Amino acid sequence: MNSEFSVEERNEGSAWVLAASGELDLRTSPELEERLDRIWAAGAELVILDLRQIEFMDSTGLRVLLGAHQRAQETSRRFALVRGADQVERVLTLTGVRDMLTVVDAPEELLAAGESATEGV
Repeated sequence: MNSEFSVEERNEGSAWVLAASGELDLRTSPELEERLDRIWAAGAELVILDLRQIEFMDSTGLRVLLGAHQRAQETSRRFALVRGADQVERVLTLTGVRDMLTVVDAPEELLAAGESATEGV
């Protein structure tokens, strides 16, 4: 399990989708944290972090997720996760973090919900 960490970003109006891959750990968490900070600073209303390609996540990765969730709450914005691999889900479930966060199967679930909420306006 020595895959390179990477994050792809995609803007969807006031929403951003970040698709992370590789290992989210002590070495790579600062990169994700920087990206999240930059996107929040740019005024994102919704940030969706796609964990489907994360192979491993440790407690520092968990801390980044909790920090993003807290920042969203403090600024009346939204933060959500796309369900990850079994190891990632196990970490989220065992620590109780999964119950605190919005978790979906695909980014489109939230992006489509946002569009339909504004269509009738």
